[in-house]
Formats: sequence, C-alpha cells, structure tokens
Amino acid sequence: MLASALKSAAAAAICLSLAVGCTRTEPKDSRQPVLENYAQIVLATYEDTISAARELDQAIDALLANPSEETLNAARERWRAARIPYAYTEAFRFYGGPIDGENGPEGQLNGWPLDENHIDAVVVDKYNAAPGLNIIGDVERFPNITPELIAEQNELGGEKNIASGYHAVEFLLWGQDWNTPPESAGQRPFTDFVVKGDPATDVNARRGKYLKAASTLIVSDLESVAAQWRESKEPNYRTSFVTGDVYTGLKRMFTGIAALSEVEMAGERMNVPLLSSDQEEEQSCFSDLTADELRANAVGIENVYFGRYQRLDGSTLSGPSLADLVKEKDARAAEEIEARLARTRETVGAVKSPYDREILADNAEGRARMQAGIDALRAQTLSFSRGARSIEIFLSDLEGLGD
Repeated sequence: MLASALKSAAAAAICLSLAVGCTRTEPKDSRQPVLENYAQIVLATYEDTISAARELDQAIDALLANPSEETLNAARERWRAARIPYAYTEAFRFYGGPIDGENGPEGQLNGWPLDENHIDAVVVDKYNAAPGLNIIGDVERFPNITPELIAEQNELGGEKNIASGYHAVEFLLWGQDWNTPPESAGQRPFTDFVVKGDPATDVNARRGKYLKAASTLIVSDLESVAAQWRESKEPNYRTSFVTGDVYTGLKRMFTGIAALSEVEMAGERMNVPLLSSDQEEEQSCFSDLTADELRANAVGIENVYFGRYQRLDGSTLSGPSLADLVKEKDARAAEEIEARLARTRETVGAVKSPYDREILADNAEGRARMQAGIDALRAQTLSFSRGARSIEIFLSDLEGLGD
C-alpha cells in the first residue's frame, strides 16, 4: 500500500515537472521598457517635426499666393521653426533605422552642402558656387517641376547636386549669402516669386513651383519615417525594435547619440568648416541657423540618453532610460556622462551666430569657441562608450557613419 502511494506521488511529480517545463518562458529582459520609452519619444519627435513641416508648407502657400516682404519673412520663420525638431530627430540616426537605412529618405531630406546652381541660376563666382543644371531655368529639359522630379534629381551626377530637402527650401527662401553686410544671411527679394509672364515658362513661377514641390516632398518623406515608428497591426520597424533583441536595441540607441556627437557634430559640422574657414561647409549656410541647429542636436542627444522629451505643445514624455541603466551599474560612469553633457551644453551653447563669422581664420575668439565645442563633443562620445560598456553594450567603430 505504501509502495503504491509512493509510486503515485512520484508519477504526479513527474507530470507536474513536465507540465511546468512545457509552459516555461524565458523571463522578460528588465531593460526592455527602455526600448519602449525610446520608441514613444522617437514617434513624438517625428510627429512634432511633421507638424512644423506642415506649418512651413502652409507659409509657402501664402508666400506664393501673395508674394511680399511679409509673407517671405513668415515663410523663413516657419523654416527656422521646422528645423529645430528635425535637429532633435538626428539622434535617431546612424544605425540603419527608417530614416537612414537602405531605403531611408535622410539624404533626400537633409543633404548638404549643395551647389546652388543645380537648382537655380546663381552668381557662380561667389564662394565657389559651381555651374549646374539650373533645373528651374531649363524649361525645355524640365517642363514640369514635381516632387518626383526633385527626388529623381537629388544627388544625380554628384553628391553636392542636392535638389531636395530642407536646404533646397532654405536656398530658395534666402538665396545666396553674400555677407553684405557681414552679419547678414541671404537676402533674396520677394520679387523673385512674383510671376511676370506665362506660368509655364516664367522663371519666377517655376521657382515657386520648385519651392512648393520641395516642401511637399519634405512632408511626405517625414510621414514615411513616422509610419515606421507608429504602433501598427502590420509589422513595421517599431514592432521589431521593441519586441526584438534588447541588446541590439540598446546598442542602436547608444550608436545614434555617439555618432551624432562625434562624427556629425564634432566632425562634419564643426571641425570641417573650422579647418577650411569656408562658409560653403556650413550646414545651413543661406539662413545662418547652424549654431541653433547644433544646440538642438545636443538636446536630441540628451533626450535619448535621459529618456525624456518636451513636445512642442509643452507636454513631456519620460520613462526608463539609458541613464537609469548606466547609473545602476556604474555610478561613476553615469556621473561622468552627465558632467560631459553639461559641458557640451555650455560650449555648443556659446557658439555664436552667424556661424560663418565664427569659423573665419582671423576670428580667434570664435574659433576658440568652436574648438571648445568640438572637444566637449568628443569627450562626451568617449563617456558614452564607457557607459555602454558598463551595461555590457559594445559599440562598433563609428567610422563611415557620417553624411
């Protein structure tokens, strides 16, 4: 009787063990909420960027309907406003995501520097402006100016043959910056958009059509990226990012902020123009907004690291962050990152506008401000690498990740 009871108990225990084994799942990675919060912040930032781009598009409509000094200045102001949230989004780049993966529109949205004469007739002896297609002026070759044409012509025949994006719109709103007076940006007159003849052939009418087409393309490109970050029943990038390998997701987050800091900001956008003293190497060389954009880039980096974002309407998103993970594993690394982020905020914040005056060979104070910003960004990147290692994330070589 006792033996039979023991056998039954043993059998029950085996069955229970098998049942538990069949239903066991691996414990959820405790770091996964950091990815979820990041995805929310990415989407919110792109939504704000789209909203600002639509306001720019509406201001362009108003300019073309009634060209005047007032409507031109309003369109310029909307362009400036649209650039700030876009600069925040650049911290979401450099890891093959929807913005700059194989089919991503980053080069179509933000290509620079551009040879202005690819788009419109310009004075070619001003700061190395190169002869180009003059799409606006060539009615016979380009009878219909559309978003599709602009996308097709972007970088066709050369990497500086930029036809689309924010900087194409910037050039059309400001024109060439001739530095007369030295502190001024470009001074295109509103009369460049006043139609004087047959809209099919009039150069001012075609310039307006180009401006509108380029603006339309910006909005559609941004929408295509945001769609990949929205929650969806259909598989998209957000789904794979949030539910995929946590290590890979965290590595992408760190790669985005490290590459923006070191390769783009310290390298392409600050050190290259500083070495050349050439305003054509300034990113937003027609509007002179570059210093403000760099500050917004720095904010975007902090948004990712600290897992928070203040939206354009004043509301704030926040949640689990890279900062939380690093602080838990290595308090000293966390302290170093925060100190170096603050140093970047200080030094990049000190760079003055207009940017093309800061980089001049005879402006010792401006060049010192630029160098301090570069040094801070590079130190910040080293600290990001240390912070990543503290949570066992190992960053790949950043070389080749720039524009």
